[in-house]
Amino acid sequence: MSVEIPFQHIVRLHKNDDVAHIYDVAVEDAQRLNAYSQVECHVVLYPYSRQISSQDLAFYPFEEYVRDVLSHERSAYVAVQEQFNETFGLLLGAAIALVFARFKPAELVSIESIVSVFGAYVIGKELWDDIERALVEVSKNWRLRFQEGYYRYRLEKHTTLTTYSYLAKRRRYGQAALLPERVDLIKQSNSETLRMCFDTRELPFPSGSAAHLCSIHVSPACVEAFEREGFLFGIKLSLNRRRLGITRSLELFQSIDRCARGCLDEDGNWAEGGVFYRRTFSLGHLKLYHQKGVLDGVTIVNCDVGAQQCPSNPSAQRGDGGATECTARNT
Repeated sequence: MSVEIPFQHIVRLHKNDDVAHIYDVAVEDAQRLNAYSQVECHVVLYPYSRQISSQDLAFYPFEEYVRDVLSHERSAYVAVQEQFNETFGLLLGAAIALVFARFKPAELVSIESIVSVFGAYVIGKELWDDIERALVEVSKNWRLRFQEGYYRYRLEKHTTLTTYSYLAKRRRYGQAALLPERVDLIKQSNSETLRMCFDTRELPFPSGSAAHLCSIHVSPACVEAFEREGFLFGIKLSLNRRRLGITRSLELFQSIDRCARGCLDEDGNWAEGGVFYRRTFSLGHLKLYHQKGVLDGVTIVNCDVGAQQCPSNPSAQRGDGGATECTARNT
C-alpha cells in the first residue's frame, strides 16, 4: 500500500536573531494542519558535547509551567487525573453489590454490605494500576497494544484573558504562539523531550507563515560546544483524524543528526534522507499498528543552527562513508 505525505517542510529549528543562546522551534505554514482534528508534535534534543547535560537545556515556556504544577503554584496547566481506575473501582463495587442483591438481598443495605462495597471500590482503584502496567508490558510487542497516556498535563479552560496572552505571545515571538491542549516534559540526564498535543477544533492553527512551538534555551557558556559538536534534533509528528471515538493517525519520524537529515528504520539503522512512518488506529488506551516503513526523499524537519561549523561531507563526520550534501541550512 503506497503512502503519501500530505505536505513537507513542516517543522523548523532556527537560532534566534536577537538572543544567541535561544533556538526557536516553529511550524511552517501552520494553517495546513487545520485539515486534521488533532496534531501531535514531540521534540527531542540530545547534544553530543559531553560538556553539556540536561541541566544546560530548557524548553520554554513549558519548563516554567511544569515547575509551577509540581510546586503546586497556579499555572496555565494542571496535572491530568486518570479516571479509569475510579471507574474500575466503581465496577468492582457494583459487582459486590450485585452479589449481595442476588444471594443476600436482605443484607444489601447492612453495614457489612456497605463496608464490602466501599472496600471493593478502594481496592479496585489500587488494583487497576497493577493491571494497567501488566497490560502495557504484555502487549508491547503486539500489533494491538495497550498504552499509557502520553501526556501528564492539560491546559486549563480558556478564559477571556487567554486571548490577550496570545496577542502578547505574538508580540514577543514575532509570530503566532499557541499553547497545546496537553503536554509532557521529560528531562533525562543528557537530553530533553517535549510532547505536545494540539486540538485544532478547539484552537485552530492560525493563518500566516509560521506558528511558534517552543524555545530551547542553552546555557550561554555551552553555546559554542553545542554548535561545534552538534546534536540530535528529533521530531515525531502525528496527524490525527477522529471519528466515532476512533483516531486514525499518520505518524512521521525524522531527525537532524549533526548536519544529516534522516530517520531510523525498524531495525535501528540510519536511513539517510528518509522519514519513518506509521499508520495507526486508537481507541482509548488501545492502539493498533497497521502499517509502517521508510519513505525516501521526504523532508519534514529543517534546521539552520550551527551551519557554519558543518562540514561539506557530514556522512564522513558520522563515519558511515557516504557522500551527502550538508542539509542544515536547507529551509
